[in-house]
Amino acid sequence: MTEANGPRKRVPETIAFSQPSPVESQVTRIFRAPPARVFHLFTDPATLPYVFAPDPRSVTIEKLDFRKGGKYSIRVRLDDGSSVRFQGEYLEVDPPHRVVNTFEVDTFPGASAVETDEFEPVGDFTRVTIRWKYQRQEDRDKMAGPDMERAVTAMWEHVEALLEGGLQPVGRAEA
Repeated sequence: MTEANGPRKRVPETIAFSQPSPVESQVTRIFRAPPARVFHLFTDPATLPYVFAPDPRSVTIEKLDFRKGGKYSIRVRLDDGSSVRFQGEYLEVDPPHRVVNTFEVDTFPGASAVETDEFEPVGDFTRVTIRWKYQRQEDRDKMAGPDMERAVTAMWEHVEALLEGGLQPVGRAEA
């Protein structure tokens, strides 16, 4: 099999992490698919586990009411057997362009953020930018950092594999 007719070799896209202000963190990456397809992977219960944890099998969707005013609760089982719950409310849902929601993690009581997910067309591809705006810099410092960056990198590699057809959805919901 020659390279011309063999499997396409995937070149990983760069993930850019930044802190635009003392109360914000941001991550951006380009995915090789149109916005509607990428948006769907980030919001569909069957593929959402790939976006929420490095190991999608550890994710349980407890509640997902994907509409303005709807609430979500997602539990992730950790390696030590404990779990962490992510929860919030959808403030804006504009497919396939934007989702805005509140974001709380039960391991950081009192810390919360407003998360804005944007899906911008770049030719045939999509630039995904996720911004978290926290109430205080201390909240950003608790919830962002190297552990979050490692987790997001792993999750977005899963999204890329899903887009290329290399992974099968594993979504599970209890509610």
